Amino acid sequence: MRVWTTTLVRHFIYSRFGLGYCRERVRQLLHELGFRLRRLRHRHLKANPEEQAAFRAELEALLVEWPDDWELLCVDEATVRRHPTLTAQWCVVEEVPEVPTGDDHTKVHVYGAVAPLTGRTHYHVSPKLGTGAFAQFLQHLLAYHPSKRLLVIHDRGAQHQGAPPDLNPQERIWTWVRRVVTHNHWFTTLTEQIEAVRHVFRYLAGVKKPVRHLCGFKSPEFLVASL
Repeated sequence: MRVWTTTLVRHFIYSRFGLGYCRERVRQLLHELGFRLRRLRHRHLKANPEEQAAFRAELEALLVEWPDDWELLCVDEATVRRHPTLTAQWCVVEEVPEVPTGDDHTKVHVYGAVAPLTGRTHYHVSPKLGTGAFAQFLQHLLAYHPSKRLLVIHDRGAQHQGAPPDLNPQERIWTWVRRVVTHNHWFTTLTEQIEAVRHVFRYLAGVKKPVRHLCGFKSPEFLVASL
């Protein structure tokens, strides 16, 4: 699938119609025609459309009168490996920056949860993935919300049960965490790396409005509309 850009559209217009537009004018034309730059999302090949439709209907019915004693939590886990994740950055064209790495293949797993309506985040560091670690994380969530009934949305991981949607706001949190913690950075020890992850979650705990913006949901109805 070709990824169209304003540069390609500009070239197409000039080649087909002989009209020379700058990229900004092309962007304006695309907006006038109803096009927007949108982030694509994954569609799992094993997803069951009937189960997804039933999940949406059940959630939408619940959101008609969202109970005050309910908390919506989106849960996911990520693996933090010793090797730095790499991403592009601005640099002099003749120079290719290098990031240190080594033969250490140790890793740690982090369970995370985000309440997209309130911006509250949770995390739990575990040496391994499994139903036991996941149950421990759920106990942590229950202890933090003693007076709430939790509606937990998660993926189809082996340690999970249920029929969740394709989109999980917690994945956006992981993307941000990787960008500020592991991208292009080498930690001397795994302990130092884990502490960096803990530090960023401590930061997120104090900036709930940006977290809600990152999740992209202003109300429960926004969640259903995004599925």
